[in-house]
Amino acid sequence: MSEEKDFKHLLSGGGRKANIKNYLMKKAQDELAKEKEREEAERKRIISERVPPLAINGKSQEQLVDYCEKLLELIRVAESEKWDLEHTMKKNDQDIMDLKQKAMEGTGKFAKPGLKRTGVNLNKSAAQMELERRKQQARMRMQALQLSSAKRRDEEEAESKAAAAAVAAEEEEYE
Repeated sequence: MSEEKDFKHLLSGGGRKANIKNYLMKKAQDELAKEKEREEAERKRIISERVPPLAINGKSQEQLVDYCEKLLELIRVAESEKWDLEHTMKKNDQDIMDLKQKAMEGTGKFAKPGLKRTGVNLNKSAAQMELERRKQQARMRMQALQLSSAKRRDEEEAESKAAAAAVAAEEEEYE
């Protein structure tokens, strides 16, 4: 009988703690679903308050233009409110960071911030390719300089030989 009980215990999913955990997970999922529904209802309510219903039937061209201008003004107001809220959020975030830093200075405990990835670290292959390209250009310039200096030497040697031959020819004329 105890063996049968142990077997049922394994099938039930781990006992009382597992059942409680499963119950809590289901409860949390239900709460999340209800919260989403509440947020969606709140969103629809706010939109219905802020945006009047579209009534364009039986209106002339001039009335429609006026109506579009009113809607455009509503959009401008909403965008300005959005920008203001984003600006205050950024300012509040910065204030929070400053206060955290002051609190850490007061306690003497500092938390090291995580390193941020930069474009230089992420794209090493492009940097390596650029370095190789520059090295190749430098090699080509050096080869061109060596060739031009070798050409100059050859020309100078040819000129000096020609000059020596001319001097030798003049000496033979005087003899």
